Amino acid sequence: MKPHRNILSKIFSFVKERRFFILLTIESLLLFSLGFSLGFIKGGHIINRPALIIDKELIINTNTTISQNKQTGYQYVASSKGKYYYPIDCALAENLSEKNKIYFATKEEAEAKGYVYNTKCD
Repeated sequence: MKPHRNILSKIFSFVKERRFFILLTIESLLLFSLGFSLGFIKGGHIINRPALIIDKELIINTNTTISQNKQTGYQYVASSKGKYYYPIDCALAENLSEKNKIYFATKEEAEAKGYVYNTKCD
């Protein structure tokens, strides 16, 4: 048991002699971690969106209904202020503002305009 006490006493004396440096190092690491975490959280709100190119010809009368859009060949809808497009009968599409809706006949057409398909509607 004596060698263990000798090692412990050496550790305690090392910590006692350098306690200011050790506390400063721990405090610096904690502040760095906090700053990094807050920056990561804040940076998570910045989304690199693909450029949206809106062709005004795609905007149709906002008074049309979903059934009218299906009859006219529009299968997908997006918001002019968003980056995702949805199937026209998706529940998420119902939350889009009527004045901002843009309609597409095909997925390719929507993706050519820079929109990304929202997989939550599958």
